[in-house]
Amino acid sequence: MASLLLLLGAMTGATAGAGEGRIRHVIHISVDGLRGDLLKGMMEAPGGSFRALARLRAEGAATFNARCDYDVSTTVPNHTCMVTGLPVRAPASAPAWQQHGYEENYDGPTDTLHEQGIPVRYKHSVFDRVHDRGLRTLLLTSKSKLALFDRSYDAVHGAPDLDGPDDGRDKIDLALTNDGDSSILVAVLIAHMETDFPAYTFLHLFDPDIAGHLSGWGSLNWQLAVKHADSMVGLILSALDLRPALKEATAIVLTADHGGGAPLLTHLDPLRPENYTIPVMLWGPGIPRGTEAHALFASRHDPGTGRPAHDAAAPPLRNGDTGNIAMALLGLPPVTDSYFRPAWSGGLWVAPVADGQIECSWPGFWQGWILESRASLAADSWLPVAGEPVREGARWRHVEPATAGSQRFFRLRAPE
Repeated sequence: MASLLLLLGAMTGATAGAGEGRIRHVIHISVDGLRGDLLKGMMEAPGGSFRALARLRAEGAATFNARCDYDVSTTVPNHTCMVTGLPVRAPASAPAWQQHGYEENYDGPTDTLHEQGIPVRYKHSVFDRVHDRGLRTLLLTSKSKLALFDRSYDAVHGAPDLDGPDDGRDKIDLALTNDGDSSILVAVLIAHMETDFPAYTFLHLFDPDIAGHLSGWGSLNWQLAVKHADSMVGLILSALDLRPALKEATAIVLTADHGGGAPLLTHLDPLRPENYTIPVMLWGPGIPRGTEAHALFASRHDPGTGRPAHDAAAPPLRNGDTGNIAMALLGLPPVTDSYFRPAWSGGLWVAPVADGQIECSWPGFWQGWILESRASLAADSWLPVAGEPVREGARWRHVEPATAGSQRFFRLRAPE
C-alpha cells in the first residue's frame, strides 16, 4: 500500500496518550460455495434467520457482489488466491510470474504450490508474512485437499525467514484438517482463545459447497447448509462476546471461493454470474458499521452486473483481496510479490480543534500505520511524530499544539 499524504499548516508537539484497541487477531473465514446473490436474497427475505452473518453486515462492512478469480471458479485455485494474493493467471498488464498458476482442483499427495504452480517459484503467503514477524498462525480446513497449504509452507518447503529474527521455515504453527465436519474446527478455534490465540487463523467451512453439488445452489439443502455455516460463525462471535478484551482486538474477514449453479450442481464456468458472485464481509473494531464493503477501498468498485478483468480500471473486491486485507488489519505489509493489494479509502484527516490544538485522525482499521511530519515540503526527510495515537471510537487520533505563523505537514506511512 502506498503512503497517504494530507497537508495542513500546524506545529508539532506532544501526542495524546498511548495507542489502544489495536487489532492483534484476524480470523479469515472462507465459506465454500457461498453464492452472494442467493445469500443476500435469503438474508433479506421475511423471516430470514441468518443471525451471525446479519450481525457481520450490521456491525461491519459487507458486499454480496464481490468476485472470485477472473479465469477459474473452482475451490483450490481460489483458496490459493486468498492466501497468496495472486490470481490464478496473471493479466497481460502484470509480469508473467505474478500468478500462482495452480489450476488443479484436487491436489496430488506431494504437490506444493511452488513446484506444481506455474511458474515454478516460491509463492509467498499470508502465513509467511505473519509467521516471519514472530506471530502465530493457524490453518483449519474441512476439505483434505486444502492440506496442500500445510505441505507448501512446512519446515521443508517454506522459505527461509529473512524478516527480522529467524522464526524458521515452517510458516503454519498448527494445521488441522477434518474432512467433512467444520464444527470440530470451530471448537478448536474457540479452545485456542483461552491461551494461545493466533494472530492469523484461516478457517474453511465446507458445508454450502457439498449441499450445492448434491442438491443444487438455492435448494432447501443448500439453504440449511448456509444456516449451519451461519451458526458456526455465530459460535465464534459468541465466544468473542464472552471475552471482551479479545473481542476488542479481533477482526473477522469472511468470503467464499465461488458461488455455484452453472451448469447445474457445479461451478465450473467462470463466465457465469452464478459462479463468480460471492460475498466479502469485514467485522471488527474500527470497521465502520453498516458500510458497503467496496466503499472502504479507493481502488475497488462495485461491478454491478459486470465481470471486470483483474486489471480493469475499476476492479471489484475479490476473494484474492482478502488475504492482504487481513494483513492490513494486523498492521502488516502486503504479502511479498502479491498482486491483489486493495488501497484503503477514508484517508488522513487534519483539522484544528479547540484550545489552539491540531488533530490528526485516520480509520481505526489502519493498524500499524505511522504518522510522520515535517516543517517544509522542500525538506527531504519525514520524521515520525512523538508518542503514539489514541484510539477513540472508530478512529485513531493524534492531538498536538498549533503555533500561529508556523506550518507542519503530515502524512501516514504504511507499515513495512
